[in-house]
Amino acid sequence: MRLALIKDGVVINVIEADTDFTPEPGLRAIASAEAGPGWTHDGGRFSPPHESDSAPPASVSMFQAREALRRVPTPDGSCLLDAVNAYVDAHRSDQPTLALAWEYATEVTREGVFVEALAKTFDLDAAALDRLFRQAAAIRA
Repeated sequence: MRLALIKDGVVINVIEADTDFTPEPGLRAIASAEAGPGWTHDGGRFSPPHESDSAPPASVSMFQAREALRRVPTPDGSCLLDAVNAYVDAHRSDQPTLALAWEYATEVTREGVFVEALAKTFDLDAAALDRLFRQAAAIRA
C-alpha cells in the first residue's frame, strides 16, 4: 500500500508498506495514491504544494534553512540536516569557508557557493532547491 508520511501537516515522504506498518513517533501514515513530498494534509484531505511561478526567495535565515533540512528524511532514517552537519564536520579542514558559513552565517543565499556545494553533494537539483527555499521561507520561529 502507498502511504504518505506526514509531519506537521506536510508530506515528508511517500513509501510502499504493508498494512501493518507503524510510522515512527511524530509521523502519521495515511494511504494516498496521489500525494507526494511537499503536499499538505489538513486532517481530511491532501493538497498539492502551492509553488508560485515566481522565483523562490533569494535567501532565508539560517534557522529556516536548518529547520527545512530537518524536515527532509534520508534513506538511513535520519534527516538531511544530520547529513549536512556530518558533511561539514568531515570537511572542516579541506573546506574551512564552508564550515565557517555553516556555523556563523545568519542567512543562506539561494545562489551562493555554500548552497551550490551542498546541492552537488546531496544530489539536489534546481527544482529541489527551489522547493526547499520556499518551504524554508514559510517556517516561522
